[in-house]
Amino acid sequence: MSAATRAHSVPKFYLEGFVAPESESASDPFVWIGILQTGELKRRSPKNISITPGLYDGPGGFEDVDASIEKHLAKIESAAASAIRKFVAGKPGEDVSATSEIWRFLSWQAARTPAWLELVEDWIYDWDPDAATKVVEPPPEGIDYIRNRTRKHCVENPDTGERREVAGLAELAVYRKRGWKWVLSSVDKLELIHMQAWYFQVRHFRRLCWVRLNAPDDGWFITSDRGVAWLVDGYVDAPPAALRHPKAQVVAPLTRKVVLVGSNQTDALRVTPRDVNRFTACVASNWIVGPTREVVEQAIRDRVAASKS
Repeated sequence: MSAATRAHSVPKFYLEGFVAPESESASDPFVWIGILQTGELKRRSPKNISITPGLYDGPGGFEDVDASIEKHLAKIESAAASAIRKFVAGKPGEDVSATSEIWRFLSWQAARTPAWLELVEDWIYDWDPDAATKVVEPPPEGIDYIRNRTRKHCVENPDTGERREVAGLAELAVYRKRGWKWVLSSVDKLELIHMQAWYFQVRHFRRLCWVRLNAPDDGWFITSDRGVAWLVDGYVDAPPAALRHPKAQVVAPLTRKVVLVGSNQTDALRVTPRDVNRFTACVASNWIVGPTREVVEQAIRDRVAASKS
């Protein structure tokens, strides 16, 4: 068995866009990281942040069993790195639009983090297969070409904690009808990441109105362990389908100086970097990072204040 790949759930190249300016030319530049549960702040190299060994090892829905999401992400990140550099180099007001490489990267980033997967696990575990589901739109074109691959799934009796393996989706459905819960395996999670990233790219993000925000010379943006996240009418744990809501808002920091904000409204945004950073901190799960101690510290204080209001 090969060793697990050292996976970054938030890519190293992306975190490098938030390093402290004074460290940028050093051999090992750093960001300021703030731990949300404790309020601790410290310097850390981007290469040592957000590492989960083996997180993306596996085909993740690809037909080729030798394929892996890790290799797929490497290609996406490589293309996005140069596209983001070119995009942020454009001056405000110039006709510079985010390219498909950037949208693809942001879609995968929204779907791939451990914090997001924990939400998905909870939704699936609590999902009632007998509950009526409203279909508000047909699935994207191309979904008919997806093939079913029969494999084992894990189910759990919520009353006794007993777990069993079932042979495929048909048997899984039978156990679900009996009240057993579906416990996601790493293979399940990778397939869900792949499917969700596709939906973000071709449906959810495409329908939003996006604006680019540039921080002033004395201002900075931060990012977090979610990277790309959203609020829907004040809720941080809303499923992607809720992005149709009139009050849905997505924040996608690209660098310490540029952020993309998506919403269903066309009104001009009147926000400061501190407002954006407060949003980013509030939707984060465990940590935030930024280029200065002060901007990270302020975002943590604003998150605490927002939780008390």
